[in-house]
Amino acid sequence: MPIQQFAIVVADASAAPVQVERDAPSLAEAVPPAVRDLEAEGHRPVRVDAGDWVTLADIGVRVRRSRENVRLWAVGRYGPGGFPPPLNPGCDTTFYSWAEVSVWLRERMGFELPDDEPVLTAMNLALQLRRLAPRVTRMDLVRSLLDP
Repeated sequence: MPIQQFAIVVADASAAPVQVERDAPSLAEAVPPAVRDLEAEGHRPVRVDAGDWVTLADIGVRVRRSRENVRLWAVGRYGPGGFPPPLNPGCDTTFYSWAEVSVWLRERMGFELPDDEPVLTAMNLALQLRRLAPRVTRMDLVRSLLDP
């Protein structure tokens, strides 16, 4: 069985991300037990570091284009338009979801990139939802959004 390597960010701001190695057929199968193990040790996992949050420069490196070229795609001045929106609009450093950008690059720009299942992005959203759930009064309405 292959060894899956990843990092889990925990809520303690002073703690470095926890580096994890697990025997598992896939990364998706390795993450949930690692999260549960960290919780059993008293940690509060907040995010799996899967490399999904990327800057324009990161995107450029991944597709061998300049940051400026990618910026022009993002603002709609070059390319077919419809570039995915930033995850944190209005901040000094803007981040995008690689899971979203890679689909755009494949479908709109014709790049040959692997079609990775966005399961780790979904797991990060699930961890965020777990943290927010105690403060949400109508969690049933939030859960209803998961049913297509």
